[in-house]
Amino acid sequence: MESEAIIYRAFVETPVGTIKIEATDRAILSLVFVSERGPAFKNALCEKACEALREYFSGKRKTFDLPLEKASSSFAEKVYAETKKIPFDETMSYGAIARAIGSPGSARAVGAALSKNPHMIAVPCHRVVYKDGSVGHYAGGDEKKQALLAFERGVS
Repeated sequence: MESEAIIYRAFVETPVGTIKIEATDRAILSLVFVSERGPAFKNALCEKACEALREYFSGKRKTFDLPLEKASSSFAEKVYAETKKIPFDETMSYGAIARAIGSPGSARAVGAALSKNPHMIAVPCHRVVYKDGSVGHYAGGDEKKQALLAFERGVS
């Protein structure tokens, strides 16, 4: 990120909680769940992300094409890219993602990368589960992960 970039902020209410959006003029920096709203200072990318999230929660959108800030490591970037391929209302295990990115045996590292995912919903880490099919954890809160999976089952 450029050191002089202005960071814009918006908030969108969803059925599972408030999401804070932060962006520069060139990329979405984060889409994260927050417990409280703060002051908003929106730009066009914040508005685009708000609209995309509203469409997702209304059942009209199943994928995201937002310009997201790159991950902090090449491993995380590979994990996020693979996670974005998981279809709406489907899940994939941490181990399957590790194998898909050419790092078999790194399921825990995949989980660690996803725990730092700054782009909730757009990088659908809520669709990543344990190999036995149990839901696992979610940086946005385990109850939100269960609610998102239930929402997608109800829409598809």
